[in-house]
Amino acid sequence: MTTRNGAHALVEALVAEGVETLFGIPGVDTLGVYDAFLDHSGLRAINPRHEQGAVFMADGFFRASGEIGIAVTSGGPGALNTLTAMGTAFNDSSAVLHVVNDNPAHVRRRGRGYFHDIADQKGVFRPVTDAFQQAVLASEIPSALHAAMTALKSRRPRPAMVEIAGEAFRAETDAPLLPRASADRAKAGEAEIARAAELIAAAKRPIIWSGGGVVASEGASAILLRLAERLGAPVLTSQAGKGSFPPDHELHIGNWANERPVRELIASADLVVVAGSRLSYFPTGGWSLKLPETIVQIDLDPAEIGRNYPVTLGIVSDATDGLGKLEAALAEAGHQPAFDPRAEIAQINQRIAQGVGTPVEIQVLDQIRKVLPHEAMVFNDPTTIVFWARSHWKAYRPRTWFVPSGFGTLGFALPSAIGAAVARPETPSIAMIGDSGVMFTIQDLMTAVEHNIPVKVMVFNDRGYGVERRHQDHLYGRRSGVDLMPPDFVALAHAFGATGMKAEDPGKVGETLSAAMDRPGPVLIEVPCDFKHPGYGSFVDWDNQ
Repeated sequence: MTTRNGAHALVEALVAEGVETLFGIPGVDTLGVYDAFLDHSGLRAINPRHEQGAVFMADGFFRASGEIGIAVTSGGPGALNTLTAMGTAFNDSSAVLHVVNDNPAHVRRRGRGYFHDIADQKGVFRPVTDAFQQAVLASEIPSALHAAMTALKSRRPRPAMVEIAGEAFRAETDAPLLPRASADRAKAGEAEIARAAELIAAAKRPIIWSGGGVVASEGASAILLRLAERLGAPVLTSQAGKGSFPPDHELHIGNWANERPVRELIASADLVVVAGSRLSYFPTGGWSLKLPETIVQIDLDPAEIGRNYPVTLGIVSDATDGLGKLEAALAEAGHQPAFDPRAEIAQINQRIAQGVGTPVEIQVLDQIRKVLPHEAMVFNDPTTIVFWARSHWKAYRPRTWFVPSGFGTLGFALPSAIGAAVARPETPSIAMIGDSGVMFTIQDLMTAVEHNIPVKVMVFNDRGYGVERRHQDHLYGRRSGVDLMPPDFVALAHAFGATGMKAEDPGKVGETLSAAMDRPGPVLIEVPCDFKHPGYGSFVDWDNQ
């Protein structure tokens, strides 16, 4: 192997892994890496305006494409600036590789006041990484990267970090490149599948709960559809699972289990197949939801089996493999549905729609949905209208609906939508974000302008922290710190070199978005609003229906 320095060895290893795009900001010790980029014309480096933007973009890149997102930052403050984004990716199961430098050996973790000095960078990131590799020598860089990529491809998607000593980037090495990392995901065993098929065969009213693991597993959504139809089972999708099952299918019972009619249907079931979901807090109403006694849970992460609800049978498997084998076993056995729930589901969905009605928030969401094609990718912050969208938004395909459901991170939507647009440039990428949340990452609108990334950003301006305002009003009856003065967003967009638009009337949101979709490059749409927060439980007061 030709001798080259560690920086070039790193970039060669990334290219050998098939990496074509990365997101990052150069630092003193990583300048050699950016120099090495120039020798690889097929490698595209996107420059965000803050390090957390690099990881958010890498996160969005993965969510949109299923390909590992790559972020490169300097150590110390540059690395720590990414903690929120790394925590978001960890909680939401996104495969992000973060490459970062550490200080040279003679000052590393000695507290001598060296530049970017930090005592335990690895320890800081331990709670938000699933794999951590260190390369102290230049010769260790290819193997460290290979180990991290193998973990990212084989385990539950979660961030990995490769920390490289500053001097290793400059040192010479003839270390060979390794073959591209392969995926070795857990697969369901024959005995487990046979037992699951037995349990399902004995069930009279099975249901299916589909989570983000189905969306993330290539081909799993199509298998889920076949399985649901074979069982005649109602399908409920979690927030992360939106798009894993067609919302207009007769077996789809929605994606919000906190409505009374849905809870009643679940209570009448005698078995639930939980695929790629940990049954977390909000979808289960703070774990108050009563599930059937027989639970078959399929999850790639063994730690999630039975974490929140005790299970009858746990299957550690990728969703595609586990669901595929289960559907095949039932098909071979000639399984037929024990009952037909379609009329019951239609009645439930009609009751919920009538109970919710058509408040202005629903009208606005309907306008947006009508304008966007089914394949459009919608990235959301936890802003008020998105709480309405939890139940109401219809996601027709996998990898089209994204929320920071675990961390609830403000500022996520804009840079993540940029990363998604880079991954799938032919597909519309939309950010729905509040006026306060967008200010956390508004600087990356400049990134979209510089790289001509046609992201469309919808800023819902209620002049403050609308979600927290609702809490303060409810809990204390007075306000402090939640009413804020926003900038002129249209003028701000123009200052960045983007197109700025404003939908003055809630009835013209769809019309304005349609016009924005016809504009090239990034567009920011301000939507002045006074939306009401729907709360976290039911959208309907069922006692008064």
